[in-house]
Amino acid sequence: MNYRSALFAALCCLLEFDAAWADDNLDQSTRILSDEWSEIFYHQPENRQAEQFKALLPRIKTLQANHPHHAEPLILEAITLCTLAASEWGISSLSRLNEARRLLIESIDVNPKAMGASAYITLGNLYFRLPGWPISYGDHEQARQYLEAGVKLYPHGLDSNYFLGDYWLSRGEYDKALFYLEKADQAPIRPHQRLSDTRIKQELEQALAAARKHEKRGGDFFSHILPDIGE
Repeated sequence: MNYRSALFAALCCLLEFDAAWADDNLDQSTRILSDEWSEIFYHQPENRQAEQFKALLPRIKTLQANHPHHAEPLILEAITLCTLAASEWGISSLSRLNEARRLLIESIDVNPKAMGASAYITLGNLYFRLPGWPISYGDHEQARQYLEAGVKLYPHGLDSNYFLGDYWLSRGEYDKALFYLEKADQAPIRPHQRLSDTRIKQELEQALAAARKHEKRGGDFFSHILPDIGE
């Protein structure tokens, strides 16, 4: 089984911040850090990404210390840890993914709706795409519960519906997949997430075609992250 499909879609769609997600005090710092994350993730060569993600993490920690009762810095750190784990795969990667899970769960306790339910969607993808025990914490039932929680909070969201639809598609539940994928198709591209939403729309087109043909699909949007640790 190929576990390179673990993280990519959740990561590349969840860290374009909008000022509406943060309060006035968080807005400027959040925007700066998220823009830097996007620059590293989308535009820097892969062999330079790890060191730049490492340099970003202390500044995110400072943001958390200055805003201890907000979920956004926790989500930002969690997703940065995931991209660091992917860009520098090694003995520390699983511990970084475990820490990312802890931060995401903590962020839900603080504010489950933060950043468009990003914590639920990211956790759902992690549980779905990662291998299970004893390698990691992958669990399809947990994945479904997190992804459904994201849709419950944002029933008309592009990413929330897309990822739940993709989950059902990969499970061969084509009617369920179509229900959520068609809802995602009706959602507009958000101005503050134009890059990531455009990429989701491209994947959505392929997912819809597969669901209508009753063809399983492995989720190509997740194809860039983890090594083949399950083979």
